Amino acid sequence: MEEAQLAYFLDRYSRMTDEELSYLLVTRGDSLSEEAGHALRTVLGSRDPRGFQNELNATTADVGAQVQHADEEVRKKKRSARHTRIATRLASLALLVIGLFTLLLGRTEGGIALCVVATAMFLYFEAHRLIRRFIVALFDPNSR
Repeated sequence: MEEAQLAYFLDRYSRMTDEELSYLLVTRGDSLSEEAGHALRTVLGSRDPRGFQNELNATTADVGAQVQHADEEVRKKKRSARHTRIATRLASLALLVIGLFTLLLGRTEGGIALCVVATAMFLYFEAHRLIRRFIVALFDPNSR
């Protein structure tokens, strides 16, 4: 154990409040270096255990609430993207049906234009989505 680092962490942690120490323990407690972990245990040994335990419980609850909020935001974003995808597909389908109906009525120029626009719109958004997923998969192999 390096004494200079231990002294640094002891000084730093002794100046921290119980709230700061509890946040450090909850968020990074398992990834501290040997010196930092020893200094943290030493400083916590000199603090009021009951007061620190209350602060630790509050910090754990707060971090848990933040994680739940972040998960909910991710779910909302996915749900919004899915709704946008469905709306785009339905709009493409509606344009295609209108174009085909216009072709049946004998107006070939307008019908062909609507069918081409509907197909192009559908292909553009699907290709764009697939390309984005491919690029994400290149950099994050665990993505779905």
